[in-house]
Amino acid sequence: MNYNSSNRITGQATGVDKAIAGLLVAGVTFVLGYTVVRASLAASAVDAPVTDADAEVVVGHQGTMWKDVSTQF
Repeated sequence: MNYNSSNRITGQATGVDKAIAGLLVAGVTFVLGYTVVRASLAASAVDAPVTDADAEVVVGHQGTMWKDVSTQF
């Protein structure tokens, strides 16, 4: 019987194998980075004391922000 040999058996990686490995590494790096950032933000939010100086900033709608422009010119 004649069996076809595979590149994986001989140890040679093809371009598709390298692309899949690159996507896997990028995905793992993204997930780990996202987890670290979320954990550090959650920890800093818990540690920060709330004072009276902390104010909630509310940005108005675009219509209210630009309503005075037409009356100035």
